[in-house]
Amino acid sequence: MTGGRPRWGLRILAAIAVVLAVAGVALAFAVHNRQEQERQGLGVVSEPTVPEELAGSTGRTGSFTAEVDFTTMVTGAATVSTEVAWDDDWFFQDPTAYNHELATTCAVLSAIANSESGYYQAGSGGRAYMEEALAKLGFQDISTASYRYRSEIFDEIVDAITGTDDVVAYSVATKRVVAENGSQKTLFLVSVRGSYGSEWLSDLNMDFDKGYANVEHEGFMRSANEIVDDLAERITAETELSGTGDIALLFCGHSRGAATANIAAAYADEMTTGLRSFAPLDSIYCYTFATPEVTLYEDVDDPLFDNIFNILNPSDMVPRMPLAAWGYARYGHDLVLPGYGDEGFDEAHEAMCAAFEKLCGVESPYVPEDRERVDKLVDDLAREVPTVEDLFSLGGAVSLVRDLVADINPMQVLYGHYPSVYIAWMQSLDTLA
Repeated sequence: MTGGRPRWGLRILAAIAVVLAVAGVALAFAVHNRQEQERQGLGVVSEPTVPEELAGSTGRTGSFTAEVDFTTMVTGAATVSTEVAWDDDWFFQDPTAYNHELATTCAVLSAIANSESGYYQAGSGGRAYMEEALAKLGFQDISTASYRYRSEIFDEIVDAITGTDDVVAYSVATKRVVAENGSQKTLFLVSVRGSYGSEWLSDLNMDFDKGYANVEHEGFMRSANEIVDDLAERITAETELSGTGDIALLFCGHSRGAATANIAAAYADEMTTGLRSFAPLDSIYCYTFATPEVTLYEDVDDPLFDNIFNILNPSDMVPRMPLAAWGYARYGHDLVLPGYGDEGFDEAHEAMCAAFEKLCGVESPYVPEDRERVDKLVDDLAREVPTVEDLFSLGGAVSLVRDLVADINPMQVLYGHYPSVYIAWMQSLDTLA
């Protein structure tokens, strides 16, 4: 009897090993098969409309308002509606002058970028929210092709396994905008989705495998490069190499989408100083929300980037990462929403809560007092983990986890990061400049 126990134990271990081996082979086969499907453009939900002709487009130009729909995490991904303003004349005005109406519309479009993912999940029955919204705004050409292979759960697993998670999903749409004086331009709108699935791993990718950091945050930079390459092809086709004088660009996004839009807009700005530019510098616009720090470059305040505006909630931890103490910053201008402790905050917060309830149908869950906890966490980390190299050490990781557990309720702080909170703030304010 005693001699049988080890044999049974060995048999169990052998059986477990076989099961794991078979599972590993099956997973490897499934991953390879999915990669082949992606290479051939098979096995995914197709785009909702033919890119060249956006179904249901109003074709509207000029100044107007439209009601658009999107989903929000606050209500369990239920659909909500809100009215947005639009004016073609915005894109004939100085992009370095903050435009609160345009910024508010961009906050909504950034949220819609997140909602679009549901359409690309097989069997979800999700609506094509971005196509619907842009049709109401008069756009007639849109592509959301990048959402394919980036919205299914299995695709996120594949990306994590194969290390191909330095990507984002984004929409590119065009519209012929008409100024009050009759002038015209072709507007390219780029709205970038926030962190999704395995892309959260890319948020941490500052490329320290080689022992040094890229000047740009690696994960955000790779995503921005994809968008820039896509725009290069589209704008070349649009202008037929005849010049870009009548092209305008608008970038927007929230969270990871904001970081990507920030870098992509900065690259578009820099290209205006070279031989090949996408658009004139006075026709490039960018509004981002909850934007992480993205670069180690020290020229982020250069007037070249004055057309980039980053809207930040002081109670939101995401825009504080990676730490400024490590040398990271954002391109362009930071505009900070009212925060706990600011003069007149209570009145402003009351108006924001009213706007939030009107938008989502529930009370705002975000806690403004978290600003103090976020400030303390950032100060503690800057002191205990003074460099990025320290973060990737055992002691730095321990300090990060200890400080997070001691000072922050992660789920509560996350409320201040929600796109709907940013939208409500924007709708309740007259301006931020």
